[in-house]
Amino acid sequence: MDVHLFERNAPKTYTYVGRVRLDSAPYQEVQPDSEGSPRNVWVFPLRVVSGQIPVLPVAEIDQQEAKAHKVARRLSDLEIREKASRGRTQPGQRQALGVRYERDVFVAENAKRRAKGLCELCGGEAPFSRADGDPYLETHHIVWLAQGGADTVENTVALCPNCHRKMHVLKLEGDIATLRVKAKL
Repeated sequence: MDVHLFERNAPKTYTYVGRVRLDSAPYQEVQPDSEGSPRNVWVFPLRVVSGQIPVLPVAEIDQQEAKAHKVARRLSDLEIREKASRGRTQPGQRQALGVRYERDVFVAENAKRRAKGLCELCGGEAPFSRADGDPYLETHHIVWLAQGGADTVENTVALCPNCHRKMHVLKLEGDIATLRVKAKL
């Protein structure tokens, strides 16, 4: 008997994936229901044997991953340890469709030279040097390009990797104001 898989990536939207087969033994685990209460479910690990896994936009894959992280953070240490021990040994793969902005290399280099090896947010020295000896700093757009920001000197700063990640995770208004001042120096 053939089994065909359809994926639900958005409410009332289903995408045909292809014919599948059982990849390993089914197992039972506890997962939250729609109200967050624990329930027993059976998991059937599947592998696509015909067809093509649909290409999804990167933003949609990121959104699905963020939801999974949110669920994981609510689990107990024991639940996490159990799920982690049953995890895949090989990561899955998915083709993703995304947009890549063509950044002006001269704008990025200007920000790094203006910073003179110091993070323009925390003021700390670059954490290490690149193979060519230059301090390693990452360029960051104060108003992200994906949100309509310009690829200009006034919108680009040089940050240490920690501060760069901080800007993408927290987006604190005080930090944004600090960077706007630095970018205009």
